[in-house]
Amino acid sequence: MEGGTEMGEDNTKLKKPLYKKWWFWAIVVIVFLGVINFGGNNKDVNKEVSAKPAAAVTQQPTATKAPEVLSNEGTSSDVKIVVEGVESKPSVGDNQFSKKDAQGVFKVVKVTLTNNQKDAITVDSNSFKLMDDKGREFSYSVEAQMALVTSLDTKESFFLKQLNPGLSLSGYIVFDVPKDATRLYMKARGGMLGKEIKLRVE
Repeated sequence: MEGGTEMGEDNTKLKKPLYKKWWFWAIVVIVFLGVINFGGNNKDVNKEVSAKPAAAVTQQPTATKAPEVLSNEGTSSDVKIVVEGVESKPSVGDNQFSKKDAQGVFKVVKVTLTNNQKDAITVDSNSFKLMDDKGREFSYSVEAQMALVTSLDTKESFFLKQLNPGLSLSGYIVFDVPKDATRLYMKARGGMLGKEIKLRVE
């Protein structure tokens, strides 16, 4: 009988529930603390990830935009350059032999140069470029330039012309640009070797 009693007591000990074991609660506490710690780290990571795109957005350059404030005149290597005006035309030339139609729209820019250097300079249309607010650069149209010159009585153009010190020269430069080109400004040089400056066109 005594042996049976001892066997019964052993069986009772073996059937003791897990939640009454000290090591069970120790594991629960460790797991709970681990979950809290993991959640806190995730919040910090999320904050860092969400903050990075915002910083990147504020630091993006606006290189494709034209300068906000430009003058229509400036000085390049002691040569004064003035944009006198600009006109938009679908075509240039006054007859069937010299008329030239634009692929986009012609921008006819009148420019005046005054040579304040001590030597003569060479003036050419290649010294001028148009830029728009999308960062696109436009060279002058050779064919349109020739068509325009043949229709002008004064023959005002820039084509490898010499400009002596103390004198001024005016001429027209024709650019064929897309119709969606806006906020145009000009890159200009006082002579073929002059320093590049930016001038307001429209």
